[in-house]
Amino acid sequence: MPVQPYSPSMEEFSLESLWDDYERRTWHYKYAQQALGRTDPRLLNWIGSIDQSGYTRETCLRALIANYAPGDENRILLRLVDWVPQVQLLARAWTLEHFGSLPFEAICANQRILLYLSRKDRLQNDAGLHEITRDLLERTRSMAMSRFFDFNTMFRRFLFSLSLAEDGHLRPWILDDPDPFNRLLLLNKVDFTTLTKDEIERLEADKSVFVRRQYFYAQLDAGFTPSEANLISLALNPNRSLRELGQFYLKKIYQEDAYAIYRAKGGDEFFFIADYGRKDDSELFLKGIRSGSRSTQYNCLRALASTAQDCLVKLDLAALIAQNRRFRAILIPVLPRVLSLDAILALRPAFQVRSPSGAFSFLRVLEKKSFWTFVDEGLDVLLSDPPPAMRQSIIRTIQGKVQIYESLPTLRRASIIDKIAKLRSDPRKRNEGLTNLLEFTLETA
Repeated sequence: MPVQPYSPSMEEFSLESLWDDYERRTWHYKYAQQALGRTDPRLLNWIGSIDQSGYTRETCLRALIANYAPGDENRILLRLVDWVPQVQLLARAWTLEHFGSLPFEAICANQRILLYLSRKDRLQNDAGLHEITRDLLERTRSMAMSRFFDFNTMFRRFLFSLSLAEDGHLRPWILDDPDPFNRLLLLNKVDFTTLTKDEIERLEADKSVFVRRQYFYAQLDAGFTPSEANLISLALNPNRSLRELGQFYLKKIYQEDAYAIYRAKGGDEFFFIADYGRKDDSELFLKGIRSGSRSTQYNCLRALASTAQDCLVKLDLAALIAQNRRFRAILIPVLPRVLSLDAILALRPAFQVRSPSGAFSFLRVLEKKSFWTFVDEGLDVLLSDPPPAMRQSIIRTIQGKVQIYESLPTLRRASIIDKIAKLRSDPRKRNEGLTNLLEFTLETA
C-alpha cells in the first residue's frame, strides 16, 4: 500500500491565531500554497513570513509590503528581528517609511508586538526600533489622557519609562494610572529629591500598600526623616505591614509607643492593640472577635490564638469556622490543643457547610487529635468515592504514620475492621495496599 504524502491541515492557521504568535517557525508554506494560493493569498503570505526558509520569508514579506492591508504591519514589524539581513532590511525600511502613518487603532492592536520588539537586545540600536519609540513618544505629546489610558497596563508602563528617560512629559499622568506598579515608576526612576509637593502628598495618600511602603523606604534612603505625624498615620493604617512600619519607626525615631496611641482610640483603631499580642488583653481580643469588623475579628483571633489559646473555647467556634477561610487557617493548628475529641467531632458540620474542601480541613484537625479517629472517619470518606486529591491525601497520611502512641478503643477497632472489609470488596480493587497496611497495624495496636 503506497504511503500517502504528508499534508498538514490548514485549519490551525488564521490571521487571528498568528497575530500574537512571535516565536513559531513552520515548514507549511509549500502545502499552504496548494490550499490557499488562489483562495487566500494574504493568509498564505502570513504563514510564509514565519517559514524556516529565509528565501520564503523574504518572498512573502515583499508580497505583504506590495499588497499591504491594515493589520499586515503585525507580520512586517515582526521581521525586524529576522536573522537574515535582507529580510530585516526590508522590515526596517518599511518601518522607517510607514510606521508614523499607522492609525491609533493599529497601535492599540499591536501593543504586544511592540513590547516584544522593545525587549529584544539585538534591536536596542536598530533604526527601526528607534523610529518606533520616537513616533510613540511624539504621539503621546498631543494625546488626551483618556486616550492614553486606552492602552493596556504593560504598554503604558513602557511609554512612561520611555518618557522618563527623555523629557518626562508623561510624568504628570503616572500617579493617575490605576495600576500601582505603574505608579511605582515615579519612585523607581525619579530622584526622590525632585518629587514635587503634589507628588509627595499623593504618594503619602496612595491606597496601594506597595506604593506606600516603597515611598516610605525611598524617603529613608534619600536621607529624609519621616515626620511624627506621618508615622502615626502609618501606624493607624488598616494594613498590618504598614502599621508595623509606623510602630517600629515611631519607637526608633521618636521613642513613642504606638500601643498607647491605640489604647486612646476607639473602634477598629483601638483593636490594633492585637498587633502586640499581649496576654493581658485577651478579654479585649474576645470583645473584638465578637463585635468588631471583619478585619478586627481576624486580628484579634490571630492574637488570641498566639497568646491565650485556652480563651478560644469561650467563642462560637462553629460560626467562626464557617465564616471564612482566613479564620479557619488560624484555628486549624490550635483546635487539637484546646478542644476535646468530642468537641472537634461536633464541629464537622461547620467545616463542611462552606466549602468542598471543608471535609479535608476537618480531617486535618482530627488527625492531630486522634489518629485512630482520623482512620475511622477517613475510611468513611474513602467508601464514599471522594475526589482523587482527597483520597490520596488520606492514604498518604495513613501510610506516612511512623509511630502510634494512642490506644485503640474496642468499639473504634470494630468500626475500622468493618470498613476495611467493605473496602476489600470494592470492585475497583484500588485499596489492597491500604487495607493490608491497616490490618497489619491493627494487629500491633
